[in-house]
Amino acid sequence: MPDPTGTRLSALRLPTLRIALPVFLASALTGYATLYFGIIPGLAAAGLLAFLGAWLVDRKYGSLTDAIARISEGDRFAELPATSSESPTFEKLTAAAEAMRKTLLDSDALAADQRSQQDEARLRHAGRVFFTRKFRSAIDEVLTTFAAAGEEIRVTANELAARNVRMRAQVSDASATATSAARDSEAVAASANKLLKLLDDSSVQISAAQNATDETISNLERTDRIVRSLSAAALQIDEVVKSIQAIADKTSLLALNAHIEASRAGEAGKGFSVVASEVKALAAQTAKATGNIDAQINDIQKAVEDTVSAINAVSESVGTMSQTSRVMTANLDHQAEELRHISDRAALVAGGVGGALPEISSAVSQVEDAGESVLTTANDLIDRSQWMLDAVERYFANLDSGAIKVGILHSLSGTMTASERPLQSLLVMLIEQLNERGGLLGRPVEAVIMNPRSDWKLYADQARSMFAEHKVAAIFGCWTSASRKQVLPIVEWANGILFYPSQYEGEEQSPNIFYTGGTPRQQALPAIDYLRRMHRRKFFLVGTDYIYPRTTNAIIRSYLAQAGISGEDVQEVFAPFGQTEWKNTVADLRRFAVGGESAVISTLSGDSNVHFYREFARAGLTAEALPVLSLSIGEAELPALPRANMTGHYVAWNYLHEMDSRNNRDFISAWRDFSRDPKAVANDPMEATWIGFNLWATAVEKAGTIDANKVREALNGLTLDAPSGFRVLMDRENHHLHKPAVIGRIDKHGMIQPVWISGDVLPPEPWSPWLRGASAKDAAA
Repeated sequence: MPDPTGTRLSALRLPTLRIALPVFLASALTGYATLYFGIIPGLAAAGLLAFLGAWLVDRKYGSLTDAIARISEGDRFAELPATSSESPTFEKLTAAAEAMRKTLLDSDALAADQRSQQDEARLRHAGRVFFTRKFRSAIDEVLTTFAAAGEEIRVTANELAARNVRMRAQVSDASATATSAARDSEAVAASANKLLKLLDDSSVQISAAQNATDETISNLERTDRIVRSLSAAALQIDEVVKSIQAIADKTSLLALNAHIEASRAGEAGKGFSVVASEVKALAAQTAKATGNIDAQINDIQKAVEDTVSAINAVSESVGTMSQTSRVMTANLDHQAEELRHISDRAALVAGGVGGALPEISSAVSQVEDAGESVLTTANDLIDRSQWMLDAVERYFANLDSGAIKVGILHSLSGTMTASERPLQSLLVMLIEQLNERGGLLGRPVEAVIMNPRSDWKLYADQARSMFAEHKVAAIFGCWTSASRKQVLPIVEWANGILFYPSQYEGEEQSPNIFYTGGTPRQQALPAIDYLRRMHRRKFFLVGTDYIYPRTTNAIIRSYLAQAGISGEDVQEVFAPFGQTEWKNTVADLRRFAVGGESAVISTLSGDSNVHFYREFARAGLTAEALPVLSLSIGEAELPALPRANMTGHYVAWNYLHEMDSRNNRDFISAWRDFSRDPKAVANDPMEATWIGFNLWATAVEKAGTIDANKVREALNGLTLDAPSGFRVLMDRENHHLHKPAVIGRIDKHGMIQPVWISGDVLPPEPWSPWLRGASAKDAAA
């Protein structure tokens, strides 16, 4: 096994001798010239020899140092001169330069990762600042409320104090009135007691009157009986009188008969004797009747006497009742006088109390109003305190999960760096602008930035992480169709949203992807039409070997065939990603272009463009003779390409930096301010990113939520004034944009000048009618 140390020493020894020998000879010649010709000739000889040595070194190493300088200044793909086996030192320097290039590329990747982390941290910090400002605003509002409420309470307290003084005086007056009322109440109580005594006396008198009345009723009943007995006696007297009358009648008749008999006298004895007997009997009856009459009269007299006695008794009872009535009347008069006195005193008390009550009522009302005011203020302070407590809780909750997160999925290192890095920076700018305007739905927006490093598989892994771990509301990212195809099943699995900003081949539609880049209908076919108007009849199709170039070229071939361009006049070449060797392809292209009227359609991606255009220029091909129209190079990629190699070539997009519109001037101004570069330029995918982000923000505001289903619904049919100056439309059916088409030419200053712009937006037509049968399937495979 050879000694590695010895190998290193021997490798070092040779270049040392190569350098030492010329130096030794130059020193010897300089000494010889000085010794034999003097100091001045010796110095001249030394200077000449030094100049000659520098010239030789510069000739040998100048191209290498120039390439190293360009690499160190940022042109990481500057071409190094070919190495020579005759100069190991030159070979080692070239290898070292290549190693330096690789190290710088790795450093660029690390720097890009660091910048993305800084951007993410800055946005996260901006989210914290956003919530802190809201919290501060809430606190300021609460403090202002507290200060105002405190002042209001102070004023109310002063008013309460004044009202209390007034109410104290009023209460004092009311107290005096109440004392008087109490005394009057005592008098009322005494009068009431007297009234009660009088009422008791009246009750006794009334009871006596009641007894007299009862006795009168009894006497009257007895008088009734006596009167009834008198009536009966009178009836009997009447009967007696009738008997007497009858007797008298008979006596009279007998007397008459006696008189007649006496007249006859004859035997007077006998007749007189009979009459006498009858008269005597009648007389006896009359006496008896008279006796009865006397007895009856006596009875009647006695009844009369009894009646008189009864009547006297009744009169006596009535007199008693009359006296009782008089006593009762006197008592009632006295009671009325007492009641009038009580009424007068009560009226005075009522007047005093009535006069005091309105004032007391007013004072109480004022105190009540002040109390309600204080209570309202206190309740407001309590509510504000609770609101402040809620605000504090929301603040800390928002710090944890209050921001709306979006994913930025663009390569910041690898072959896609030049194309995708500006999109990441632009999204950071848009998020910061949105947060400065108040965020979305009252919440800041934060970015989750990941770097797939131009590795298509990493796009899928990182998209899954964004949805599953970071819970992003949407992803803005991908460039190539290969990366998009990797992400598509992930975004559909997560039911998320992806905004895809790059032009692509079409032949795809997903409810979860919104395609803001152009389709072949809006880019490739207008480019073909433009070249044909330039009288180009032969087309060389060169592209990177993946989905977009293959499908797009299939559409172009079919479109050209329909236009009458034969298959012999269309040639196609595909190269792997990162292809650096293009000599053979350019040689084929030169042979194809013999005879003129040819053009190149390029769908190359990434760093391959640097090497392709360099070899194209090195082969002596020019844009005038053989123009290249690129569907992938824009303003972002041009700085990495040698300007002399690009002048006169064409690009086809849906937006160019140099388009003249107020919206575009505002867009570019904001981008330059953000990037702190007064010469910063924008490109088509940047405008598509701007459109996608603003469409999403508008849809979120419209939906009032970040829920993917509702945001997707809000995006359907949404329109937006784009920087291009056109109003673009998100197609409701296929989620592609209706956009304008633009052809640009690269000038000597490295800018792309528009040479043709469509009159209106073009429909996307993602499902191309130019693909047929198996060719479409092969192209999409």
